[in-house]
Amino acid sequence: MTISSTNLVDDNFKVINKITGARNEDEKLIELDNLKGSTNESEISIANVYYEVEGTGTVKLQFDNEEELSMVGIDNYGLKPTETKIKGTGDIKITTDNFVDKFSLMLECHKETGFSNGWYSNNTNNSWHIRCKVCN
Repeated sequence: MTISSTNLVDDNFKVINKITGARNEDEKLIELDNLKGSTNESEISIANVYYEVEGTGTVKLQFDNEEELSMVGIDNYGLKPTETKIKGTGDIKITTDNFVDKFSLMLECHKETGFSNGWYSNNTNNSWHIRCKVCN
């Protein structure tokens, strides 16, 4: 089974994709160059993931710089107070092992820096500000 990825949202602040697949997947899932407002300095984070993995295997989301999130069973990542956004650089790739029968997930990524959409993060308290396009 190949990966099916449907982009539900790509606005100035976030990207939300619905993804399904099965075993032995290894594919780019989120390519920065294809996102609205992307520049050569764009960075995103994994903010929230609802997932359901059938079988005994593992599904991994991984940035180019090796930051990753491993998922098994049915759960979510990103809503609990102890779970922070996973920030990385580059595209996000998804991989599954041979023991994943099938999986589905809803992936929400936040646009952190480097997007030409008028928003920027001050990276100190996870708040967002409007950048004046006339002033800058």
